[in-house]
Amino acid sequence: MVSMTDCVVDSLKYPFKDIKKVLSFGILFSIINVISLFISFKSLDLYRATLRILEKRNGGELSLKFSQLPSGEVYTITILAIISFIIILFILGYEYDIVKFSIEKKESLPGLDDILNIFKKGIKYFIVALAYNIIPAIILSVGIALVHNSLILSVIFIISMILFIIAFFIQIMALNNMIAYDKLSKAFDLREIINNISNLGWEKYIGIILFTSIIYMIIMSAVGVILSFLTVLFTSTINNQVFIVLTFISIITGLFINSYLGVFLNRVCGSIYRESIK
Repeated sequence: MVSMTDCVVDSLKYPFKDIKKVLSFGILFSIINVISLFISFKSLDLYRATLRILEKRNGGELSLKFSQLPSGEVYTITILAIISFIIILFILGYEYDIVKFSIEKKESLPGLDDILNIFKKGIKYFIVALAYNIIPAIILSVGIALVHNSLILSVIFIISMILFIIAFFIQIMALNNMIAYDKLSKAFDLREIINNISNLGWEKYIGIILFTSIIYMIIMSAVGVILSFLTVLFTSTINNQVFIVLTFISIITGLFINSYLGVFLNRVCGSIYRESIK
């Protein structure tokens, strides 16, 4: 079997096999980043508008009906959120193909030309991710909404986090199993999923994922420092036009950073599965 280090190092090199495809993938991330930025600014406008409406009541009722909110901002945020979700499905679909190529040990990167097929794969990817995280998410949400005792809420939070962590580790192999067979049902074949992990070894399986996560955090930390410096530099240079600077940074991050890390992480995931079935 390939060592943990070799698996990660190969995946770090893999995006450089075809820079053009990685940048094409990065366009999707850039669009998402810019939309998210725009939603943030629009949400801030909505918040300010809501405060102004409440202030006019002179301390009266502190709640608002949906129909009383500024319709322009609400509709804009809703439309942008829908567009973001659609693009995310395309991103997940392409990551599906990256895992598939990794399992099949292909050295090339998948193409982005079969849009409909990529979208369908993204839906399957999303369904699996949602299914594995829905229970801890519900427990956490219900706890926050209904429980007012801080001690009980802390216990619920800890339980939810443990369930999220368990779901995270099983979900990776579940997605791999689905992608390998190209069947949604294979993502929920827990016996086969657990057998694959056991075949690789739980220590090695968790170790590769943790090692990959550390590499990911190191890269993100380094990039974060550089981008923070550039943000401050550009903001002071172009007369404090924060939105313009943040838009530029968002595009650069999507094109080069998010795309690279997306390819890297999913290459590792596919490699893990390939080693588990040897």
